Amino acid sequence: MAWFTPASHVFEGMRTVLAGGAVPWERMAWAAALDVVYVGATLAVFGWALRYARRHGKLSRFGD
Repeated sequence: MAWFTPASHVFEGMRTVLAGGAVPWERMAWAAALDVVYVGATLAVFGWALRYARRHGKLSRFGD
């Protein structure tokens, strides 16, 4: 599960740097790529939910 969490890649990279190694850019790239995928998926789900709510009359200009 940790491989699917961008923060775990960043923390592992920082652990490498603190141990005296170079910045592992491949880990940073994985973290950035996962961030892009998750933001894209979130926007897709939000767009779907918004379209669904509009089609089914779940949104109203005036609340109850």
